[in-house]
Amino acid sequence: MHGITYGAITAVVVIIVSLVLYILDLHLNKSVTWITYLFIVAGVIWGQFEYRNKVLGGYIAYGKAFSAGFMIVLFSGIFLLIYNFIFFQFIAPGAIDEIMEMQRQSTIDSSPQMTEEQVDQAMEIARRFSSPVMISIWGFISQLLIGAVVCLITSLFVKKEDKSATPVT
Repeated sequence: MHGITYGAITAVVVIIVSLVLYILDLHLNKSVTWITYLFIVAGVIWGQFEYRNKVLGGYIAYGKAFSAGFMIVLFSGIFLLIYNFIFFQFIAPGAIDEIMEMQRQSTIDSSPQMTEEQVDQAMEIARRFSSPVMISIWGFISQLLIGAVVCLITSLFVKKEDKSATPVT
């Protein structure tokens, strides 16, 4: 239940930030959109500390800290998968075309030796992976992978062993 609660809170915050970026026409600015990842990391850390302090009485092992954090990542990812689909399908269906145009320009800039036909072929392949469903799925998968790494790191700082409960040998 803890993972669902903090995952939902984290997702709501990220959705609000994403919508604000969209309203300000900054949703395609890569130097600004990374901010959403900071909110995901903050949600994980906050949820891990809350789990440690309020549910487990102030102590948590590394593995439990990791799993608590990963459950937050998992559930926020599920909520954000749904949001991303709704966003790209209904709120801003033209955003995919904007992303594709940015990708086209990036391809031309990074590979000036490519012919127009080769760029078109590359863009056709990219277009197959750029539907609202595929963008949502890839976003979910990348959040799980990045979130797992984040949880591995944050758990190092959140863990707190109960020294009074050391086993007698």
